[in-house]
Formats: sequence, C-alpha cells, structure tokens
Amino acid sequence: MKYFIGRTFAYIIDCLIAFALVMLVIQWGILSHLRESIGIKDAWFQSSMNMQLYVLTTISIPVWMYFAYFDSKKSKGTFGKRLFKLKVKDNKNQKIKFGKSLLRTILKLLPWEIAHIGVIFPTPLYYMNEPDFRILPIVGLTLFAIYVISIWTDSRNRTLYDRMIETIVEKE
Repeated sequence: MKYFIGRTFAYIIDCLIAFALVMLVIQWGILSHLRESIGIKDAWFQSSMNMQLYVLTTISIPVWMYFAYFDSKKSKGTFGKRLFKLKVKDNKNQKIKFGKSLLRTILKLLPWEIAHIGVIFPTPLYYMNEPDFRILPIVGLTLFAIYVISIWTDSRNRTLYDRMIETIVEKE
C-alpha cells in the first residue's frame, strides 16, 4: 500500500506540473494572447475537428512530451517520481528509450484522450445549450479505474499498460 500511495502522489504531482505548464503557460500565458492574431476566434472552436486539433496540439502533446521525456533514459524521471524515488524500467531492469516511454505515456493517458474525444465529438459540449449524454467520458474513467485496480492485482505492482509493454515502476 505504501508503494501505491507513493506512486499515486508522484502522479498527482506530475499532473499538477503538466497542468501548470500546459494550462498556465501555454494556454493562458501564450495562446490566449495570440489566438485572435493568428485567426483563431471563438467560432473556430465550434467545429469538433478544430477543437480536437487544438486540444491535441496545445494540451495532449505537450503533456505526453513531459511524461515521455522525463520517464525515458534521457532523464532521471518525472519530478513526481524523483520526489518519491521511483523510476520506470524495462523487463531487463534498464531505463527505457524515448520511443517506449512515449508509447507508455500514450497508453497511460489514453483514458483522458478518450474523455476529450467524448466531450468534443460530435459537437463540443461547451457549445451545446442542452448537453447530451456521452458514453466516451465514462469509458475513459472506467479505463482509468481499471489501470488503478491493475496495480493492486499485479504481484509486481504494474499497471495494465506496464504489463502490455513490459515496463515497471520501482523504487530506486
């Protein structure tokens, strides 16, 4: 249980850092001041494709790069993992390469991407007078719950995505 709590808090810290980087620096600090000058007005976001492209390029990809870079052998781990003395390794007990780290990150954050798609398609919920029921956000949350439960059910405390790509998060 101690391991699970450490890993959970490491993830929360990393999400807060990613949130600060993406939402405060990229979204508010830069893009909110530049959007109109590059032709992106509020009406542009009413298109699901435009909204998805915007979310992908300004939120998802920067967050993926944060996790993928810092969890790869190019770094000593994300800030949260460093704080809790955790590191991602492969099945040969080696730091993982960037490509594998990126794949791991995409699988790890897949629940959030599914939820994004669910609230953006077919019409962004933000622009609906009476929002309808969407199943994909529930699918995303269910997958996240499966990931959490999978840590408890694996003898080596691996998530489902860690098992799929043969990685593990361990104490240093």
